[in-house]
Amino acid sequence: MNVMLANSQSIIEELAEFSSDPLGFVLFAFPWGEVGELQNRFGPEEWQKEILKDLGDGVISASEAIRLARASGHGIGKSALVSWIILWAISTYEDTKGVVTANTENQLKTKTWAELAKWHRLFIGRQLFKLTATAIFAADPSHERTWRIDMVPWSERNTEAFAGLHNQGKRILVIFDEASAIPDVIWEVTEGAQTD
Repeated sequence: MNVMLANSQSIIEELAEFSSDPLGFVLFAFPWGEVGELQNRFGPEEWQKEILKDLGDGVISASEAIRLARASGHGIGKSALVSWIILWAISTYEDTKGVVTANTENQLKTKTWAELAKWHRLFIGRQLFKLTATAIFAADPSHERTWRIDMVPWSERNTEAFAGLHNQGKRILVIFDEASAIPDVIWEVTEGAQTD
């Protein structure tokens, strides 16, 4: 086995230990306090820790849906939190599927996905997942269709993108960033995925 494959397998096993501990994942998976972008940061803000802990406390089994919402101001780290949750969900449970949307396509591309790109670059397991302009998915070609989270702009005329999300017995992640501006029909269609 070559060194890169051995390192990847080791990282996969370490990340899997955080499948129900998103806060532990965030503390483990990024270079907090090290020279570089995070040298003056030593982990999430207290409110972010609370959300990550609540999410972890809710992860009981693959058969129960967890719903979390948070109202907050501008520039406080919501997009960073969303990015951590995406990376936690996809990297700690094999064949996770998901959809991320936002109030506007511009918000989705220039805020949510741009922030995900930053945290993916800093992520200890970045070599395990490819990040494109519209998706993050397993670098392993045999899983690229089954282990992925897609960026999908919502549309009242195209609710199928949310209706077709199924992953029987596995993890599903649905994130609505700036959710208050997303119409009820998208919420209603997405509830079908929560029955898986």
